[in-house]
Amino acid sequence: MPEPLNLAGLLLVAGALIGAAAASHPVLWPVWSAPRDERLRIVGAHRLAWTMLNAGFLIATVATAGGLAALAVAEVDDPGVVAALAAVLVSYAVAGGLWCAVVAIRSLTTPALADLAARGADTEPSETLLNAALWALFGAFTLVTGVALLALAGIVGIGGIVAVPVAVLAALVAGVVIGAYLVTGDSVPAVLYLPTILIGIALLAGWT
Repeated sequence: MPEPLNLAGLLLVAGALIGAAAASHPVLWPVWSAPRDERLRIVGAHRLAWTMLNAGFLIATVATAGGLAALAVAEVDDPGVVAALAAVLVSYAVAGGLWCAVVAIRSLTTPALADLAARGADTEPSETLLNAALWALFGAFTLVTGVALLALAGIVGIGGIVAVPVAVLAALVAGVVIGAYLVTGDSVPAVLYLPTILIGIALLAGWT
């Protein structure tokens, strides 16, 4: 069984990459910028790919939370660091739960909306209410996760767990995501896995 620090690095890197592979079907790339009707048509025609995309995000989130837990175990000799990492883990888990709710809901509701649209059925006001609820959950996930990742970068940098340049880069990515969301009201969720991937690579490579 890998040492806790290596296990943490492995989960932070491999989990996100496995999730990315599941979510990277090129047929779905236009979904994020397509008009509503075209988006529903694409999802309706590629349901398995849509399910895999959402499952990929879920896998990446669970694996990342596991990596953070392993990192806390690895630092058991420093109670202060463990307490700080535990707070980050709880925050990340709460935000991750919101994100998992979003991907679970949309994995089922988007194909259902595609079926209704194909039949010419009226989906309002239900669709608007659904989208508003999902955007609220997504916004909370983005901001809480971003703050948790900023804290994580500070802990691993100041604590000497990873090299300071890696921690600074991870913090910069998290800060950019927070700033972009506050300015535009949107973000690219995949970017929120980059800070933990960077930290995971540093752990595996021994960049301390």
